[in-house]
Amino acid sequence: MRTIICTLFCSLFVCISGCGYGQATPNYDMIDLIDVSGKVTFDGQPLAGAVVSFIDEANSRMSYGITNADGKYQLRFDRQKNGVTPGSKIVKVSTSTVIEGVNDSDVVIDEETGEPKAKELIPPQYNVQSELRALVEEGKDEFNFTLMSSAQ
Repeated sequence: MRTIICTLFCSLFVCISGCGYGQATPNYDMIDLIDVSGKVTFDGQPLAGAVVSFIDEANSRMSYGITNADGKYQLRFDRQKNGVTPGSKIVKVSTSTVIEGVNDSDVVIDEETGEPKAKELIPPQYNVQSELRALVEEGKDEFNFTLMSSAQ
């Protein structure tokens, strides 16, 4: 009986250790990344503290950037590497998106829902129902967006 329990325990340990709880670091040499930056204005003013997301239309892979006080952003592929893969992207701009470990230091959590309390200042046509698009390709690395609070 002890042998069976020991065998089961060892088998379970081998299975669990083989699963890997962390994500493997990508081989950046195998990924074609283009450094992309730009500026976002909202009603004619630089938009500070917004998350700019470029989402690949083919595979939903997202690169993101946070606008600074001048409305400027630079896209990150992940926490270690700047850039975005080439191709057609859906662009979303949001003041309520929270990225863990990136812009979550001053976030207030709603006690009832457990979700971040952040007011969205940007109209849906620029985020949840985004009409913004970008074609990222070599030599085209700057994307500026002029957003308006009302459709014009």
